[in-house]
Amino acid sequence: MDVHRVILKNMKIIKKLKKEDQAIMKFLKATILTVMLIFVGQQVSYSQIVAPTGISTRASSQLVYYYDQASSDSVIQVANTNDTTSVWVHVQIFRSFNAGDSTTPNIVLCDERDFVDFLTPNDTHVYSLDFSNFPKNVGETEADPGESTSIDSTGTKGFVIITPVVSEVDFTGISFQYLIGSTFDDSHSFAINAMGRDAVDYATGDIAEVGTPLDGTSNGYVLLQPEELVFSFANEEATVDVVGIAFADNYGPAGLLGYQVTPADATWTSFIFDFKEDPTSCGIRPVGCFLTLGLNETFNQHDTELSNGNDLLCSGAETPEYDPMDNANFNTSYAYMGWTRIFVSGVSDFENHLGLFYDTQVRDARWMYTE
Repeated sequence: MDVHRVILKNMKIIKKLKKEDQAIMKFLKATILTVMLIFVGQQVSYSQIVAPTGISTRASSQLVYYYDQASSDSVIQVANTNDTTSVWVHVQIFRSFNAGDSTTPNIVLCDERDFVDFLTPNDTHVYSLDFSNFPKNVGETEADPGESTSIDSTGTKGFVIITPVVSEVDFTGISFQYLIGSTFDDSHSFAINAMGRDAVDYATGDIAEVGTPLDGTSNGYVLLQPEELVFSFANEEATVDVVGIAFADNYGPAGLLGYQVTPADATWTSFIFDFKEDPTSCGIRPVGCFLTLGLNETFNQHDTELSNGNDLLCSGAETPEYDPMDNANFNTSYAYMGWTRIFVSGVSDFENHLGLFYDTQVRDARWMYTE
């Protein structure tokens, strides 16, 4: 319906009215104004901003980490890069129990532990994930230097999310574009930057001002929803872990029921392409909150490090072997080279999905489909 055309037509009718019809004219004007307000009001709507990926190279308002405590000792760190402003953060750890034990039938996914912490200006905190006891509040203030912390995550893999909040008793998320972080094991043989999410004004798309409470309606974190994940591989000795992380944003009321991250779901439809670009279909697989599995049999010589022992992205799929006689310059290692494409679906409003892969041979972890 063309609102403007209707308005102009009614205006012409009004001009034809005689002076004695002023009451009718006033009524029509009021009616037209009401119609205009209704249609204009319907046209104004704020929607969340969807991004195919987050940022791992600069500070942002929320950090997402991957950790592997099943095959190494992981620690994560977070830094406040603001020179003058302190901030409270809510640390949520989602653990996948018995991640490296294929003999344990009941694997628990996404068991949550959390605490709050306080970062002073230019402050850096390191959290170890290899011990069992940690205090509820490990934060430091000007009056209290704080204390160290650790999380009981032995034998697990999972992810950690750090969110700036109003205070230790108000978990309302706030815009604070000054957080950076990384994950590394105790020998520093592999490290990966945390994935960052920006806090934005949904109407303008601009970064929200520091300290702005986020409600998920007029502002909030950008949604990380890539339509596909990709990575390449080239190591016949490697054990390649492929990781999926899915979580939902819940913007609650002020107080302890404020912003919370909760588990979510996604679906993978995956293909492995060899160096000749011949595809192998891996079928469809659900990703519930956290999933870690191997690439396929060829690339997983040490499958006890995988989430379920023999749980593979392409179960039963071998990388094709080629006859060297077909090519005088053939290198047998070519059979272990290629790339993987994962199509992502099933992620709804307020839900996020990230992916990474981890080469245990070269100790290299990388986010898939990042900037």
